[in-house]
Amino acid sequence: MTEHFRGRLEVFGLADLLQWMELNRRSGRLTVTRGHDRRTLDWKEGEIVYVSGSLPRHRLGVHLLRSGALPAATLYELLARNMTTQENLTRLILDMNHDTLDGLSLRVEELARKLLFEIFEWREANFEYDPTYRVQPILRIGLTLRGQALAFQGVKQLDDTHRLSRKERRETWEAADAWVLPFLPEGIEEHFWESAERMGTTLDPLETRGHAARFREFARRLRDRLIKNYLMRPVHSDTAQLLLELLKRKPPLDPAAIVPIAALDQYLTLDLLILANSLSVDRENSVGTVPDALDRIGPRAATVLIDRLSSPDFPAVPAGDPAARAVRRASLAAAVAAGRYAERYGVTRERGYTLGLLHCIGYADLFEIVREMNLPAGPFRGSVLETYRPAVGRARAEIWGLPRDFEAVLSDDGTDPSASAAVVRLARSAVPACAIGSLPVESGEDLEADELTAEVNMLFDYLGLETVGAARE
Repeated sequence: MTEHFRGRLEVFGLADLLQWMELNRRSGRLTVTRGHDRRTLDWKEGEIVYVSGSLPRHRLGVHLLRSGALPAATLYELLARNMTTQENLTRLILDMNHDTLDGLSLRVEELARKLLFEIFEWREANFEYDPTYRVQPILRIGLTLRGQALAFQGVKQLDDTHRLSRKERRETWEAADAWVLPFLPEGIEEHFWESAERMGTTLDPLETRGHAARFREFARRLRDRLIKNYLMRPVHSDTAQLLLELLKRKPPLDPAAIVPIAALDQYLTLDLLILANSLSVDRENSVGTVPDALDRIGPRAATVLIDRLSSPDFPAVPAGDPAARAVRRASLAAAVAAGRYAERYGVTRERGYTLGLLHCIGYADLFEIVREMNLPAGPFRGSVLETYRPAVGRARAEIWGLPRDFEAVLSDDGTDPSASAAVVRLARSAVPACAIGSLPVESGEDLEADELTAEVNMLFDYLGLETVGAARE
């Protein structure tokens, strides 16, 4: 078989699938997906050479930290390189002599077995075999991870540990995969009609058919983008220059010097939070400010990260891109205002600023799909963006491991009751000329507009962004 092969585990069970791959000496990538829980099995001539998963607890870094194989400081440094390059984490560990080939192979095999055996409990899942994927074996787990043996052990383990009823497993799955629902056929259909309602115009059947086709394609591309392995976001070009200047100073690097630079760039802030939360499984323990992120990762990892983000071979946000400039203006204006109003809602000033800075980060994914599809400006594009923005925010918050209050802000549709969402709604209303998307009808607060606008304009002038006009009367 040289073509892609896909199906459902209800029809072709995992045990049969593993044995088929081994007996036919298949090479390539086998992906098994249930919601956003995705297990990837790399094969080389009928042997499993690597297994990975998409959830935080599946990460190799988390496994190595929990097993005591590597300290957190070393892992953060390795992950800073891994997330900003194409280098595999296992290759980095070996090349930097943090473990031996045999030792790391055993640790990876232990994680691989765990991820594989869990799939035997899945009943409603999709699988896809891509024989064209070029697998580059690094470790030696294929010596003991045999398909037929795993199938036998997996079925036996399932019989021995069948603790949850089918209904309980289904409920657990649906609760964990709530953010995937908008991208399933039923969710796409529901969201399309929501989008059509947002347009506020009567569509004829031909228009409706065309919009429906484009909407489905938009949703498909967006879902594919969200489930891909994630690398760090490029920073703005002026940020990269500031980071380069910081690196030129006499070592060692003072991490505190990164804080004011990150305050001007939502992507640098996001990258620091992603790295700091990359070893967290419980989002209740995730950090939500740049100082806390720097404290967690340590100066060595921080140095590696800013060195990579400012490197000439790492892409930067195009300085003249209109969408990027609009998002930056919206982010900074909301950050300044949210920092000012945060304490009224029991939120610290630093966290309020960060919430405002990241509130529209989900638009980056949406604008990329708009660019790919060349969707023209107009009511349809606007309605699609606003319809899917909460879903993207919810998905990204979970993928990035951001704290729950960030998820509330990123996915807020204007009705979230949390203090974090309320302060950002107020902040967006404070400088409406910069806001992206719809605004609350009434703020009900004294927005101190003149003073706030002057502060925002100082930042915009420094960064070469279009300043805001006179405050509202």
